[in-house]
Amino acid sequence: MSTDSPAETLDRVSPRRLGSLRLRFTVAVPLLTAFIVTVFEWSLGGFEAPAEGVAHAAWLVLLLSAAQLLLIEALLLRPLRQLAAGCEAMESAPTPLTPDVQGTPRLTAELDRIGHAMRRARGSLWQQDQDARELRRELTQQRHLLEEAHAALEANQRELASLARVDPLTGIANQRAFDEALRREFKRAQRQRGLLALAVLDLDQFKQFNLAHGTDIGDAALQRVASLLNERFKRDTDVVARLGGEEFVALLPGFGMAEAQGVLESLRDELRALRLPDGQGGLTLSVGLAAASPAHPYLSAQALLQAADEALYIAKHAGRDRLSLAA
Repeated sequence: MSTDSPAETLDRVSPRRLGSLRLRFTVAVPLLTAFIVTVFEWSLGGFEAPAEGVAHAAWLVLLLSAAQLLLIEALLLRPLRQLAAGCEAMESAPTPLTPDVQGTPRLTAELDRIGHAMRRARGSLWQQDQDARELRRELTQQRHLLEEAHAALEANQRELASLARVDPLTGIANQRAFDEALRREFKRAQRQRGLLALAVLDLDQFKQFNLAHGTDIGDAALQRVASLLNERFKRDTDVVARLGGEEFVALLPGFGMAEAQGVLESLRDELRALRLPDGQGGLTLSVGLAAASPAHPYLSAQALLQAADEALYIAKHAGRDRLSLAA
């Protein structure tokens, strides 16, 4: 087993090599930090305002890099510099190996001094190894925290995307989700030459109901109506949504005009008999119904929705509390 001489040890930790190591850390740490910050910012959705976003990222990289370089200087480079100084002092000290008249005591003293210096060097190396282990643990912990933050951010983004498609009052789909479903089902019906019914439903005199009973009762009534729609239209392909206010919509793939009309008439009867909050009642429903089929096609999904809206307009002006069919 070979051992290194003090000169070889000194060469390994010479000031020139320490300077080179410090330079490498000074270059590598900001680059690595900039890469991590860039990846993290893009995971958040990118820089909304390019100038402000880049300036913010630059400051963040500068602060993080400075903190890491100070930590590396304190835990790694300073012990190495002390080790180099100790080895240099040991190398420069006179070590006569040829004993004179009193050579044996002097040689023993020199060997003791060398042994003491080597023990100090081993202790410094051990402390350096411990500091490096602690640094690795800190970096690993920071990486885990960053991964957890990224996972939490993705979960929040999924939750926000889900909320963007759900009506907050009733819990059913909102207009954005309905528009997507209407385009999808209309293309499918065209492609498969199938049936697609669309009903627009509006509660009659709902503003007067709110004025008479209060908005809290009105909101509870809207929730009961949404629950009734979910119970009536519960196929996997059915889509019920609240377009806003007291207006709802039902998209019924595979239903023709006659089938959809029968279901909607039953729905109107159920709503009329529905017990609303605090025993309030008196709500009725006007419905406009349109249906696309190979025998009665529409040019677009928007044309189908417009036909249902026009039928609802006719139902409203014909006295309300009725179902009107699109021409």
